[in-house]
Amino acid sequence: MISKPNRSPRGPILPFLLLLLSTADASHVVSGTTARLPMSLSTVIQDLEAEGASYVTTAAFLTSQSVRRSTCSSLLRSLFSISGEGDHDDEVIYGETTAFGKKLDDDDDDEGSDADGGGSGVAIACPSRGEATVSEVSSTVVACGGTVVYVADEVDLGRGEGLFDALGPAVERLLAARAAAESGDGGGGGGTTLKHRPSTLIVVFTGAASAAEIESSRRLFEASAAKMLRSIIQPVAATSHRATKLSDVFDRIEYVSSNEKDVDMQLCPAGGKVGRKNSPSAREPAEVAGSVRTVVEAGLVENVGPMVEMAAKVPVKQACPRLMGNAVDLAAARVLGPLAKTCLEECLSLVRTSCGADGKKVVPEFGSLCDASVSRALRDFDAAASKTKRFQKSPVAKRIRADLLENLHSELSDVYDVQVSALQAAAFDAFRARLNKLRITPNLANDMNDAAKTSLDEFATAAKKLRPSSSASWTGLSDQIANVRTKFARHNAERLLAARASGQFRPVPRKGVTVGMHWLLPKPFGNDYRQEPWLEHTADDLVFAPVDGVTDVGGGDVRTGDWRKGVVPAPTSGEMMYLK
Repeated sequence: MISKPNRSPRGPILPFLLLLLSTADASHVVSGTTARLPMSLSTVIQDLEAEGASYVTTAAFLTSQSVRRSTCSSLLRSLFSISGEGDHDDEVIYGETTAFGKKLDDDDDDEGSDADGGGSGVAIACPSRGEATVSEVSSTVVACGGTVVYVADEVDLGRGEGLFDALGPAVERLLAARAAAESGDGGGGGGTTLKHRPSTLIVVFTGAASAAEIESSRRLFEASAAKMLRSIIQPVAATSHRATKLSDVFDRIEYVSSNEKDVDMQLCPAGGKVGRKNSPSAREPAEVAGSVRTVVEAGLVENVGPMVEMAAKVPVKQACPRLMGNAVDLAAARVLGPLAKTCLEECLSLVRTSCGADGKKVVPEFGSLCDASVSRALRDFDAAASKTKRFQKSPVAKRIRADLLENLHSELSDVYDVQVSALQAAAFDAFRARLNKLRITPNLANDMNDAAKTSLDEFATAAKKLRPSSSASWTGLSDQIANVRTKFARHNAERLLAARASGQFRPVPRKGVTVGMHWLLPKPFGNDYRQEPWLEHTADDLVFAPVDGVTDVGGGDVRTGDWRKGVVPAPTSGEMMYLK
């Protein structure tokens, strides 16, 4: 028997103890909050300060349109190294947690570390796509100083759509806030904190692993970003130039794959370690909290657009004028915002009751129904708003009413598209039923064309009744009729080919054309009157032979009478003869 040497029990225990010691000093999640953004950042910053963080770096976690919710959840944990083993790791749940704070590990050997051992931390805002409004996302990016961790899906990169649904408005708001800070106007939302606050953009590509794939995705992303920057509204000032590329907006841009770890350590605009106190992105907790407070006050008090969205969830298409302490505008936003939401819901409920839950129940008079529903919603809104006479001159009240009308048309247009699709399906079924009644005869092709024309006329008549009076921006009726006509013609061609292939359909044979000539008749088709007179075959008078007999046309008749009634310009051989 071979005896095995005895191992010391301290062998495997020592590495385990070292691992525990290293884990105790590693970065870890301090807290998470589900409060509304960007105010929830203040709570996270306070928790980081309570944990001893002397410097805080803020960033926003955003994604493109096609990134799924499960992918967002997994990337949020993997990119920021949230393993789930910490005491507060379970507080980070994408879709519920709006912000979380992470205390970074202290490195006493670092030259830039705090001599007092305070350490640093990061506050990450993670607004959920589909739940957070555009105003919330934009204000959050401004509160974070423009530092963003952005996940770009390969599907959105390929088609060039859905990349900047959230990032585009955020960049627009960020540029406006910076311009306001440079000009000394604090209404932009950033105050003086944005004047010298560098920013970082870290773009994470899903589906790109190798350096070549990342480079290819980078070119696509930058090309789409250039188009986005040309389309947004940028501030016009003598001291600022128009941003045409991402480097004009962000001080540092990094492109990484979705397999990257510890992205929070790469948020420093200077490229160094984010935990250093001399990092350009690091700020004292009081300063970061002050910038968040400034954005909240500017976004929810001075600019009524975000406040209307907060109160009524009615999207504001353009920025409303600043209230500047106007109590009437504040009251209008507070009262009319929920009223607009109620009118919108009642109008949609009335229409969907008639069309069914899915909207596929065709309502023959859908256009009249929409007109009546919109008129009723506006009438109810105006009646409630007219109770307070001061609202009649308020620009905020006018803006809310205009947004209500636009939202009514936008929501009803979706139901209208479903109605048209259902009507097209019903028209096609009726057309096929009409074809099934036809008999297979040599004139089958003409009968099928007649059936298609009849069905198309019925569809056009019914489709006109589906359009309300105010539907200029909806899908045109001519396009819908053209689509149905093309569908009918394609179906007719397929059915006709199938009938011909089966041998059931045989078209009418064409009749031949017989042409007879005789040598005694040199010009069987008559003279060519385009020739000169001396080129004619004979100089004798022509005789026109109509059906009722022979009529001579002489020179005198030509000069005195209306010879056009007796002679045709190009008579055929059956109606013209010669004297000899």
